[in-house]
Amino acid sequence: MFQFLSEKLGAGALIVSQLLLTAFVGTDPYFQDVNLEVKGDRLFCSAILMESFTPDLDVLLQSGDTVVIHFEIDLVNASNDSIVAMANWEHHFRYSLLEDDYDVYRSEVDETLQVYTLEGAKEEWVKIENALFCRMRVMEDDKYYYLRISAFMEEMDMPGITDRINLMSFWNRIRPIHISEPFEKRQLVL
Repeated sequence: MFQFLSEKLGAGALIVSQLLLTAFVGTDPYFQDVNLEVKGDRLFCSAILMESFTPDLDVLLQSGDTVVIHFEIDLVNASNDSIVAMANWEHHFRYSLLEDDYDVYRSEVDETLQVYTLEGAKEEWVKIENALFCRMRVMEDDKYYYLRISAFMEEMDMPGITDRINLMSFWNRIRPIHISEPFEKRQLVL
């Protein structure tokens, strides 16, 4: 048991040191399949953050530390750019060195998924699926609105390391933002 544990912890330390000694190669993530759906008097949002992984980020995700993506969603009145509804969600990704599985927590549904492959966990981590966003009554008839969705990762402390890791380096330090075409309330219910 102790040999297994030391091998897992040793692998985690190796991953972290490899990550810190290499230069980050970033990517340019973007949102795809952004969708609003009406159910009763409520508006639900779905989206997928594409091209958001690099080999270096994959190494960090397997280190055993919790990595968090923050999603911010705004419904904006197009005539005056005022926000009429907003939501902030977090997705946590954690690899268990002992259990050899991945936990993906989604705050919008307050649920943790247990996933057994890295690829499957990554898919779940970047996906917003039918998340309750707001009530339809915040929208007025005959007004145009647009949806703005963005994502970011905070800096992260690593045990034994004095400098914080800026996780946005994996995304070329650019926050992915999607802005929809303007739409009216009635277009959502048709």
